[in-house]
Amino acid sequence: MKDARKRPAPKRFIGKRPAPKRFIGKRPAAQRTAPKRSGDKRLAVVTGANRGIGHEIARQLAQNDMHVILTARDPKQGRAAAKALQDDGLDVTFHKLDVADAGSIASFARWLRKTEGRLDVLVNNAGIYLDVDAKGATESALVTSRRKLRSTLEVNLEGPFFMMQALIPLMRENGYGRVVNVSSGSGQLDDMGGHEAAYRMSKTALNAATRIFAAETNGQDILINAMCPGWVRTDMGGSNAPRSVAQGADTALWLATLPKDGPSAGFFRDRKPLPW
Repeated sequence: MKDARKRPAPKRFIGKRPAPKRFIGKRPAAQRTAPKRSGDKRLAVVTGANRGIGHEIARQLAQNDMHVILTARDPKQGRAAAKALQDDGLDVTFHKLDVADAGSIASFARWLRKTEGRLDVLVNNAGIYLDVDAKGATESALVTSRRKLRSTLEVNLEGPFFMMQALIPLMRENGYGRVVNVSSGSGQLDDMGGHEAAYRMSKTALNAATRIFAAETNGQDILINAMCPGWVRTDMGGSNAPRSVAQGADTALWLATLPKDGPSAGFFRDRKPLPW
């Protein structure tokens, strides 16, 4: 049987309600607003940037107000290279990437899409040079091994090819992109010589890939070019090379910052066109 007694009416609040308590101190991490990072900057990715020309390209891009993702196979070397640029006040971060590993490229592309959702500049710099014998002399094509040829093509050609394949779609979605493929005069058919067969052919093929991808993005404000840094004083170029890394990187910076009416499907050194 229900209780027939009347329940007392709820008390009404009379007067001003007290102001809600203000939070004093740091909010929990989930409630904090994430700091805006590099929002108005172009975003660039540079492969093989832990040393040499790649590291200098990363430096020059960051000095030109870009946020640079410096990539390298070795996390220890890559983080140290990024920190050296960060210590100079530059907006550079590190991410592991092995361009000879299809899974690494796919993983990097997924990460970039999820975390940034865009890409403005891609510099395919990672490369290897294996055409030397036990005494350090350049090898003849007559003795180039299958292993050296395959390894060289895997890094110098397939790496840039599949990086472009994975990341150009992000550029298309955002209506802007600049791709710089670090090639070499050793790959010029116009001046092809002997020796260094694996390296030469890898760079000739990279030049062909440059033109193919440029043709497929024509008219989309995505400019794709190859460049030769010249003979530069790096671990690969040696101490006798006449050019500094800053000189070698300059054309890459120029191509990475081209205006909309800039060239595409070209091959350059010192900001001047080269014959293929």
